[in-house]
Amino acid sequence: LAGIMALVRLSRDNRQLSGQIDQLEAELGRMSIDDADRVYLVEIDTPDVPPEVASHVERVWQFRCYLPPGYDIVRFSGGGRVAEAGCYVDGGSGSSWSSPQPEATHKLLTVSFQKKENRLEVFYSFGGSSGTSSWGIFNPDHFDEALVIQKLVSSEQGPRSFDQETILPLLKIFDPATAEDKQVDGKTLITYAGGLIVLCPKSRQSHFNQLLQGKIPTDFDLSWMATEAHDE
Repeated sequence: LAGIMALVRLSRDNRQLSGQIDQLEAELGRMSIDDADRVYLVEIDTPDVPPEVASHVERVWQFRCYLPPGYDIVRFSGGGRVAEAGCYVDGGSGSSWSSPQPEATHKLLTVSFQKKENRLEVFYSFGGSSGTSSWGIFNPDHFDEALVIQKLVSSEQGPRSFDQETILPLLKIFDPATAEDKQVDGKTLITYAGGLIVLCPKSRQSHFNQLLQGKIPTDFDLSWMATEAHDE
């Protein structure tokens, strides 16, 4: 009798736990961790935005990030002129970092755009850090009509995993109607009004700094930088 009662309690607890997991995955995106030493990213299909906030933003993206123990990264955001491929940025930028954690962590990265007179202001938050910047590039009244939106992960394709040494350009947005030639490192580069957000391992920071300038380091392997999963 005691065994039956214990089994009933265990079954009830398991159902409650299963419900909590289902709710968490609905809010943060379903993501199975097969290798605890890799970085996992998934886009949240329907971002959870309070109604009082939703009325003030044009678009919102949210990404759930699994960061393995000891993972040491820099979060970078930059806007102005960007190239279709790579991490080139000519304009304002900002970055943040924190000490690596001894245990694995899950963090939420949120990016949103808000109308500010005749421009769109970018807001981003990642873990405990956040910031705003004005890329000053988009016509707020035609946000979805012509922009190119590159995402490293998409809700349609599900989560992706990467090793800890990979540079991760998580989101890039640019206006293809603003093409302009620019001389960069002795070559002509087609640039566009836009911006991007990148997670970069500190071990690759010296390479990344050169990539931001449109330079390809002589010892750089292109496989060290992830490519997008989906273009909108």
